[in-house]
Amino acid sequence: MNDLNTTVRNLAAIAAAKKLLAEAETREKAALSSLVVRGTNYAYTDTGEELGYATVPKPSKPKPSIVITDEAQAYALAVDLFGEDVIEQRVELTEQGRKSFEAYVLEAHEQAGSEDYFDLPGVAVSVPPAKDPAPRFTPAKNVVELVRGMAERGALNLSEVLALEGGES
Repeated sequence: MNDLNTTVRNLAAIAAAKKLLAEAETREKAALSSLVVRGTNYAYTDTGEELGYATVPKPSKPKPSIVITDEAQAYALAVDLFGEDVIEQRVELTEQGRKSFEAYVLEAHEQAGSEDYFDLPGVAVSVPPAKDPAPRFTPAKNVVELVRGMAERGALNLSEVLALEGGES
């Protein structure tokens, strides 16, 4: 085989390995999510050296999003609530006026029972759905050497991890 063909074949193998790695990572993170609701779990080599740790964080709490749907109504309400100092001559809320108005809207939204959708004149508040906490793995600084050592000792089969034998492990 010539050098060019070998190089291109190696690039194809690397591309395949990247795809297999991504699939393996997705599969293992899904397994981690089904096994651990929340918390941190450490991984060790067969000789007791720390490989790293996997973390499943607590679920995020989504924040309400405020959209002014009718500026004329919203500005009139803001002026009624906070006075004309919240409006500039070009009929736009000042930065402080917007902050005050948004704080008022969020408080009104909360008092209404934090509904998924809440309406004030000229303003809509919506709360996005909570994101599922994504599992993360933080490897040890020397993880490459540790994994190589495990593979050399037969304690880890990379073909199984990457499902190279024709299917999921």
